[in-house]
Amino acid sequence: MRTYRTDGPRCQVNPDVILKLLERSKEVLKNDAMVVRVTNPAIIFGPIYGEGDSLITLMSQAKLFPPNVTYVMLGGYVGHGFAQLECLFFLLCLKILYPDKVVLLKGHHEESISLEMLKVKEWLFARNISQEAHLEEILLEMKRTCSMMSACALLDENRVLCIPGGPGPVLRERGLAQLEKLKKGFQSVPDKKLVMEAAWSVLILNEAQKDMHGMPVFTPQQATEFCKNNNLKCIVRGRQIVDDGYLNKPKEVITLISAVAYLDNFRNYAAVLCVEHAKVSFVKY
Repeated sequence: MRTYRTDGPRCQVNPDVILKLLERSKEVLKNDAMVVRVTNPAIIFGPIYGEGDSLITLMSQAKLFPPNVTYVMLGGYVGHGFAQLECLFFLLCLKILYPDKVVLLKGHHEESISLEMLKVKEWLFARNISQEAHLEEILLEMKRTCSMMSACALLDENRVLCIPGGPGPVLRERGLAQLEKLKKGFQSVPDKKLVMEAAWSVLILNEAQKDMHGMPVFTPQQATEFCKNNNLKCIVRGRQIVDDGYLNKPKEVITLISAVAYLDNFRNYAAVLCVEHAKVSFVKY
């Protein structure tokens, strides 16, 4: 990704190499619990959305790399950036190299329906994978690999919840302990809803945002209550674009995005959250 230019040629990939990467990383991801326990120090990344330059720049500016720190990624790896697929492939390589120091959470872009809607097969075709059988096989393996990603992570003595979306209605009702009991892979309809809420839930800050087209939502008051009921200090999440790269509102919720100037339509900064024992800081650009 260091040699990429936004207007340059797409990376050419070997389908057999990609399939092996997906299969191997899937086996590594299986070993993580649905709710992963993380020890300090840790760096929390918001959604990347395929913006490889943002990912590499933030890693460089944070100046800590596995195995000396744990990376917690809040989903949103594939997307419309210039490295649409390469961000995911790069992070899967890191996961294989440092299985206990890289936590890949499942965001809404890693849901099977999202991978279909994002036209992953077209992106693969642009990378010199032209046979339909290869396209279908890679897409299917991507879905299987992403299904093995954890729903959320707990750090700082289990007081900080890292979650791609947030506490939706079912998660607020059933609690974090219920999510911890679930196994990856096949789930019943109620349990599937619980996992999907962790990836899709949207924070609404005012009444004008109330209609989110069927998306699960939560309010600042509900976030505060969820933290109290589950003995949490705060929730660190992604899912939404915030101008400064991070937004601490309400006080129990930190929203992160790690894709700078998203889609070139926004002028937002990108940021990560660094947690080292009692010290918490943001790195942004």
